[in-house]
Amino acid sequence: MQPRRNDPCPCGSGLKYKKCCISKEVDETVPKDETGRTRAAAYKHMADRDWTAAIDKFKAILDSVPDRHAILAAIGACYDGMDEYLTAAEFHEKALAVCPESDRFATMHRLGMSRACAQRIEKAADAFRCCLELAGNETEKVEIEDLLRICDEIQNGKKNPGVFFILIQMIKTFGEMDEELYESAATRLERLVSIDPENSVIFYNLGVVYTFLKREREAWENFHRAVLLKPDYPEAWYNMGQISLLQERDFSRALNCFGRAVAIRPDYIGARHQMGVAYEHMGDLPSAIECWEKTLALDPKNNQAKQNIQRVRGLAGN
Repeated sequence: MQPRRNDPCPCGSGLKYKKCCISKEVDETVPKDETGRTRAAAYKHMADRDWTAAIDKFKAILDSVPDRHAILAAIGACYDGMDEYLTAAEFHEKALAVCPESDRFATMHRLGMSRACAQRIEKAADAFRCCLELAGNETEKVEIEDLLRICDEIQNGKKNPGVFFILIQMIKTFGEMDEELYESAATRLERLVSIDPENSVIFYNLGVVYTFLKREREAWENFHRAVLLKPDYPEAWYNMGQISLLQERDFSRALNCFGRAVAIRPDYIGARHQMGVAYEHMGDLPSAIECWEKTLALDPKNNQAKQNIQRVRGLAGN
């Protein structure tokens, strides 16, 4: 699956695709020379997350290309993809030593993120401070200032030292989920749970992944852990309700979960509608209709709610 320009880069740098590996891809569809073909193959391996094969091919052409910095940066990105962040930083440093001024911000940013993921926070902050000097617009400055603030909070003991690693791993997880690589995403999230057991977002996304893997009991448990850490997490309550309703047929618990989601977010259309479904299964048809009428008040074009009201009124003889 080809990433879009504004998607996170699949190399895991933390940058958008348009500011990272897209700039290094070969423009020619069929390269005319052996170096070009090897380079194209290397980027193909990189896109497929076949990091070792990509590194081998990049290294094979390192001395044959005019833009040596781009190949060094690509090798660094591959090591980032393998979570070998110290080695990645070494290659980003080499790329930085020979890259043109136009690429210095992006390369310095990658260097800072690799160092941060390796928990070399002081050196990461040095790279981010250089980024701040190289920033070309206000958006980039704000982003780098946020990264420096996080570095400062880590150094002062206010944040988990693994926060950068977790951030990049979550970006990789979302990429795997987009590509339906749920087993890989689950493995990554299970690792993150052991690093940051107080992070409700990790538990929530692990619940989502387990749901796709048809491991509903484990999914429910992870959604539950998410709400224990963050009680006002309406999406987690909703998903717990869905599992209780559809898989476990525990309508009372489902109703409670949907009710919690609606209490937190009154305009939660899906939770409102599913409350009606739970009420219907429990035999409380007036309450079911009331829920679907509230659904329609929020979403007048909701055909499912309209059909449910007509159907249930017919059953009740109204």
